[in-house]
Amino acid sequence: MSHRIRCYTLFDITQTGILNRSKPTEDDVQEWIQKRNTQCNFDTILQVISLRSQPDNVKVPIRFEMEESDLNRFGFLFENSETSPAYCWRFDFEVHHSSVFENGVMPFGALYKDCEGVPMINCPTQISGVTSFLDITAELQNIYFEAL
Repeated sequence: MSHRIRCYTLFDITQTGILNRSKPTEDDVQEWIQKRNTQCNFDTILQVISLRSQPDNVKVPIRFEMEESDLNRFGFLFENSETSPAYCWRFDFEVHHSSVFENGVMPFGALYKDCEGVPMINCPTQISGVTSFLDITAELQNIYFEAL
């Protein structure tokens, strides 16, 4: 039996298919760098998940504009700007045994522990104030998981 899990993050994890680090053939180098960086962020989160379980049926990440209630799920130091919208990214995946992420206290406790401090790449499309690493602290939490 498969267990469906949803990952939310403040990091831009747009899946672009830019997988290499060689010099771009595109005219707009900055656009290529942005695409490469967002793909790297997505790959990094998948690699953290893969430390304990093989994610199956991984859905393409989607970006959505956050409401105040969505922002409250992240660190309490993040604020919604009135001048620009705040975005969040999410994707779904399945694992065969969700218990591999348990730590005896929380259902995803071991997964959160694996995420803590993993370097990420900040992109201009993200909310301001996001650290350059995955953070699970109450103040600056920028990633969370939920069972579906």
